[in-house]
Amino acid sequence: MKKLEDILQSAAYARPGYVLATFKEAAAPVFRLNARVLTLAKKPLNPIEEGYLRAISAGLTNTAEISQFLGLPSQLLTGTLAALNAKEYVQYSRATSSVSASVSLTFKGRIALAELISIVPEERMVRLAYDPVLKKVIFAPTSSLWKPAEIRESGRLELPLCGARKPEASEVSLSEVDKILKRFPRRDEAVPNLLGIQRIERAELNFIPCLALYYRAVSGNDVQVAFVFEDRFDGSSDFFDEGYELAFSRLGGPELIGSRHVSESAQVENLSALFPDTDSAAQMAKLAELEQEIASSQEHEATPPEAPIDFKVDKATRAQSRLRDLTQRFIRCHEHPKMLEKALSETSERLLIISPWVRAQVVDKSFRESLERLLKKGVKVHIGYGLAEDDGNKKPKDAARGKVPISDSTRRDFERLAKAYANFKVYFVGNTHRKHLVSDQRFAIVSSFNWLSFKGSPDDRARDELGFMVTEPEHVEKLFLDGIELLQQGYDHPAQ
Repeated sequence: MKKLEDILQSAAYARPGYVLATFKEAAAPVFRLNARVLTLAKKPLNPIEEGYLRAISAGLTNTAEISQFLGLPSQLLTGTLAALNAKEYVQYSRATSSVSASVSLTFKGRIALAELISIVPEERMVRLAYDPVLKKVIFAPTSSLWKPAEIRESGRLELPLCGARKPEASEVSLSEVDKILKRFPRRDEAVPNLLGIQRIERAELNFIPCLALYYRAVSGNDVQVAFVFEDRFDGSSDFFDEGYELAFSRLGGPELIGSRHVSESAQVENLSALFPDTDSAAQMAKLAELEQEIASSQEHEATPPEAPIDFKVDKATRAQSRLRDLTQRFIRCHEHPKMLEKALSETSERLLIISPWVRAQVVDKSFRESLERLLKKGVKVHIGYGLAEDDGNKKPKDAARGKVPISDSTRRDFERLAKAYANFKVYFVGNTHRKHLVSDQRFAIVSSFNWLSFKGSPDDRARDELGFMVTEPEHVEKLFLDGIELLQQGYDHPAQ
């Protein structure tokens, strides 16, 4: 599975004419079905059936002879003969001059005797995964499905059913189920032939992890929501699941997960106060120009017929290089996780992070290990969080819809690190929406992006996130000092 940062980088320029406004780690609904199906199964012949067929094959033609040959009572063999006749393994025939009927093997009977198996209808229970959006059975091993509680714990956005419901037996395609049975046969058992789906005995709502990508048109208000699934079991190598995107859109899904908010213009709070000489309109125009150059160069149509093979790649590379070389520029939502990762891995002297909320889904094991490596090297780390109001007693309270400023597990992790390292400072800041990231003298970013909670907040509305990055040392220093001043004026509350 690719890292989130790499997926976002691949997705960023995948749609010319659109920008990747934001993203959400999500989960698509899937019904896990226990279905009772009717199959044609191969069963071993029982000893009496085998003996009866061998007797007929040896030339015995009536029940009395067969009973004497097998040494079994005729009453027992009468039932066996009826069963073999029902399976069309034997047939009766009687001449007009004969008192009793004679028995002979049919073509099916000769095959059964040769293979010592019987093909009979059999009911069996199978487990299937049914996608209510695509309205079909899909390839999805049980191990890939998440329970609702697991999705809530992970903080992923649950994609809505969009009015869909669990399927009836008549709504499940027989051919699709047949493909599943052939792909996942029972161990040490031949693949059965499917005759029909008898009934759905149980349907349990599960989920498959995915990434929802919100694209906003460069011109106009069109918004598209694309999906990248973390695991593909159908053999597809496509980056986007276009079939799911189309089906979800037809059901009105994008509107239900907040696509309308993405069309609203992104803003970077306090930008004009921090950098009054910045021409935001010109900066955005330059960013859009380079983005579309990168995106269009990745399309086959953008390559002139007479151009060398590597023309398209070189054109995109040059545009990306010019984008990176800008000393001041806006950065899109998809660039933020990569810059955070860069700060955690490459900072050598000082690191500043200000984020209103902190979630364990972001401050995960990998984050904590990177943070502690910095602390062991002597890097001074400052983290500010919290969006609260003062109740008059200097006790911080969250003012943002009752959201918990920091998850309990992360608070404990921060407390442990603060006790172990004097160069680690954590502050509860109760008077700002600002989000800062400053790494050494190399770069500083002020943004609308929640650095430490961009995962794990499914109720947060989707919106176009935007940041402004500077790399000139004097501007980096200015943003660092602004952040430190903010932390010192807030609540110094390492244990919050």
